Amino acid sequence: MKRLSLVAVLVLLPRVTAGQELPRQPLQELFLTEVVYPQEKGEVQLTLESLVDRSRADLSGLASLEMEFGLTDRWQIQGRWDGYTQFHDSPFNRLQTARVTLGTKYSFMHIAHSRVHAALGIDAEFPRAASFADDEGEAEMELEPFVALAADVWRGLTFFGSVGASVKPRQVKELAQHGERPDDPGTISVGTLIAFRHATLAATYTSRSDGLPWRLDGPPLVTPSLVVHGGRWELALGTPLALRGDQHRPGLAMHVIREF
Repeated sequence: MKRLSLVAVLVLLPRVTAGQELPRQPLQELFLTEVVYPQEKGEVQLTLESLVDRSRADLSGLASLEMEFGLTDRWQIQGRWDGYTQFHDSPFNRLQTARVTLGTKYSFMHIAHSRVHAALGIDAEFPRAASFADDEGEAEMELEPFVALAADVWRGLTFFGSVGASVKPRQVKELAQHGERPDDPGTISVGTLIAFRHATLAATYTSRSDGLPWRLDGPPLVTPSLVVHGGRWELALGTPLALRGDQHRPGLAMHVIREF
């Protein structure tokens, strides 16, 4: 009887362990923060995202459609369309093209066989200034290089961060010749996540929400989020919250991802 029980344990234990294994990547995207995780070679990822800012009286919304393609298991290219609207009652009723972005990212996973990961990338942003109100949005093309880092601290627990800058093409020469700093202060994001088999909890601090055209000089944001993933689908819900300002009503953010 004892031998039979031992055999049963040896047979079932690998299956139980496999059932508790965490996903290879805890999530595909984060709100307002770059991630280190790349697309696999030949893989296509489509992301539909929306965000509503409720921190002021004239509510603002952003709807986005992004496509990413893995050239290799480390190197990907991506393109993104953003639509922008201001509203009082009906979100996305008067949606206008805000910008189109093209970019690329190269990832370094498990650097020197460690639990540390990094990614380097650059985006070229082409804004449509006519879509924005006065003193909102960008008026001309910008180059946006970024660095993303992540460290798997413990089973399922990861700390991450990213740093990004925005430079106009005419400023690149001035930066190279005279070392003049660009007008844009850039963006810093840090956060943590804990991954389970079918869900990931994340929290992000973003110093300056450059991704939202009406918040170029706005207060920092904290965004807790819940990500549910299964197979080639991912669904995320988040609540961006401004740390300063007269109103602190949490916003609403979501994205749906499908990989092919």
